[in-house]
Amino acid sequence: MNATPPVPLWRAALLLSVATILWGAAFPVSKAVLASMDPICMALCRYGVAAPLFLILLAWREGAAALRPEGAFWRLVGLGTLGFAGFNLLMFYGVGMSRPEFGAIVMALQPLIAVMIQWARSGTRPAPRSFVALGVAVLGVLLLTTNGHPARLVEHAALLPTLMMITGGTCWVLYSMGAAAFPGWSPLRYTALSGSGGALGLGAIWLLVGAAGGLRLPTAAALPGLVPALLFLILPAAVIAVLCWNQGIRQIGAQRGMLFINLVPLTALAVGVLSGHPLGGGELAGALLVLGSLFINQAGSRKPATAVLCPAAAGRQA
Repeated sequence: MNATPPVPLWRAALLLSVATILWGAAFPVSKAVLASMDPICMALCRYGVAAPLFLILLAWREGAAALRPEGAFWRLVGLGTLGFAGFNLLMFYGVGMSRPEFGAIVMALQPLIAVMIQWARSGTRPAPRSFVALGVAVLGVLLLTTNGHPARLVEHAALLPTLMMITGGTCWVLYSMGAAAFPGWSPLRYTALSGSGGALGLGAIWLLVGAAGGLRLPTAAALPGLVPALLFLILPAAVIAVLCWNQGIRQIGAQRGMLFINLVPLTALAVGVLSGHPLGGGELAGALLVLGSLFINQAGSRKPATAVLCPAAAGRQA
């Protein structure tokens, strides 16, 4: 009843590109915000505002009846907490303990994580081109984030933050795959109800950490300067990006859609170039490899890989 009609494959690719480009632009913006508050406060600011906006949009587009979780309240809270709390907190705390380059590399591992999870669930070995595309993507991100000198990564390597970021990336993969449990729901409905569940999870974490005195709140003097950055993190980088992501994933599936995550470091590179950072040869080679991995992943397949998320909803995925 709430299912959306099929959309062209090129549109799904465009939606996923928009989402990951916005997330890539959010990394340098987040860095400035995190100088004044901790990742828990930043995530709660983002999704504490985004979740009501999702619900208002859902009620307007599909009616008040679509707001009902239909017996899946706790499942949505769990999925939302995985995606919006688990990913954001583990990723940004891990980046804070190491370097942004590690975050970019871990995000590049998310397609591989999706392949392994799907392989374990279905018992069906992915197509060889998927492994080739993943290998090319990881190599490209390594070149991109080190400018062709991978040894730089070892200078600040640390096991704990790396494990935190890998766990955070796994949380986002599981959230994206979770849409399979709601084949009759539109991408907007899954986004709104799971996002609200995630905001509740973030609120509970905020209260627990606050009670233990572990929060770092912005000062009153710093708040006015944070408003433009927070508005970007809430509207384009949370509301628009998550809606685009879930729509694109519904169309082509998590296993193939996750490869678009590799556009995040590309966007961060582009932001750096626009800010005056010179483009190195290694960075350029890495960027080309990342883009090439997307084409490899699509080669030889004219039909969307919807079976990854929802076998019953062939031709469209949320």
